[in-house]
Amino acid sequence: MPYRQENKYWHIITQYLGTILDMLNDPVIIIDKDGTIIYVNEGYELQVGVKREHVLGRNIKKSYPNDKLLETLRTGEAIQKEEHYNDTLGYNIVASFLPIKDQNGQIIAVAGIGTTPPVYKLNVRLSPIHSGKQERASQKITKKNLPASFNSIIGESPKLINCLGLAAQVAKSEATVMLRGETGVGKELFARAIHNTSERCKYPFIAVNCAAIPENLIESELFGYTAGAFTGARSSGKTGKIEMAHKGTLFLDEIGDLSQNTQVKLLRFTQERYIEKIGGNEQIPIDVRIVTATNKNLEQMVQQGEFRNDLYYRLNVIPIHIPPLKERPEDIGILAHYFLDYYEKKYNKKMCFSLEAIEYLQDYYWPGNIRELKNIIEHAVIICSGDTVSSNHLNLNLTNQLNIQDSSILDLNHAIEYTEKTIIQKALEKSYNNKSKAIKYLGISRGAFYSKIKKYKLTLD
Repeated sequence: MPYRQENKYWHIITQYLGTILDMLNDPVIIIDKDGTIIYVNEGYELQVGVKREHVLGRNIKKSYPNDKLLETLRTGEAIQKEEHYNDTLGYNIVASFLPIKDQNGQIIAVAGIGTTPPVYKLNVRLSPIHSGKQERASQKITKKNLPASFNSIIGESPKLINCLGLAAQVAKSEATVMLRGETGVGKELFARAIHNTSERCKYPFIAVNCAAIPENLIESELFGYTAGAFTGARSSGKTGKIEMAHKGTLFLDEIGDLSQNTQVKLLRFTQERYIEKIGGNEQIPIDVRIVTATNKNLEQMVQQGEFRNDLYYRLNVIPIHIPPLKERPEDIGILAHYFLDYYEKKYNKKMCFSLEAIEYLQDYYWPGNIRELKNIIEHAVIICSGDTVSSNHLNLNLTNQLNIQDSSILDLNHAIEYTEKTIIQKALEKSYNNKSKAIKYLGISRGAFYSKIKKYKLTLD
């Protein structure tokens, strides 16, 4: 602008630009024309939880090819106040991106500044002047309004939000729900949220892990027994889980592990809605909503005669398929920071993730889903003696990354070589071909490292 060019103090003012940007709470980042990070402010350090010396000089093209900074670099067009998920931060932001051009109009850098949607929306509401377009954008952001009971389920990915929306929709009904999904995706959290949103929320939520109870005890656990019903029975008898859930919700986890005998008795209860305790003849009416969960293929079990088809149809009224963590990459960073905050408080520590650690987590396959992520973060917080959790503190099982399709790999010797080569390649990838870092990841000597590089004909370029 002419005023800046004519002002004789402008060159002095620009010397304070870095200090001025550090006064902002919002993250600011600048990349050069090659995609290399050349500046971040203190707001970025605080929001991401990574010190700037670990960020500067890193190229974002490989790790974050879809980043809005790169989009602006490619198109040369500014982006104004657009909400999107940020891979680095691990949550949604409202951000603006500005191409920086030289006197010839060539892009030499891109600057980005962002804020969280709640802060942005607050600013819009407080602003005395805002257009109808801004109002419509604000309404669009707040369109999803899930019940408070679902706040305990962390994540913002579209797949998860759709799943939560369905769960919230059926929660107020009396329909039987079957939660489907891999181990560790949070099926019990869903069940509790459904209960707490329902009209039965003032009454008990009783959870039963069908796989954890021995077959000879499952019937007494579910239905209870009378005094003296069998040798070793309590003199006062026992109230079963179904009766304990009266007027509330009965959550039957791992329903696919029930024996055929117990399936028959559960089917009868779902039909008649009364129970008979072991050793008793009294028919006790029970008013309960049933929510079940399984990680098994019940349809296949029905075809093979391992699960009763009549019980399957009774329980599978409203199936809800919870996506595994590998299908929710947007949520990995969010969950990692959530668990880090939790275990910081539990173990009275204060720490953050290195950018490399976040990338490590993002690239992992997560066969154990959220439960595995939670355990890995706790392990990292415990063993980390400093204030930064690095990739070295993350106890990831890299062998779970293998995707064995070649039948020759089933040969043990070939399998060992395949595994070794894959893990070395992964270490090189994670270290950006930094040999010293790769050796540190692998935990082997330098001589052994180069010996294996030669054996597997791996390139270090």
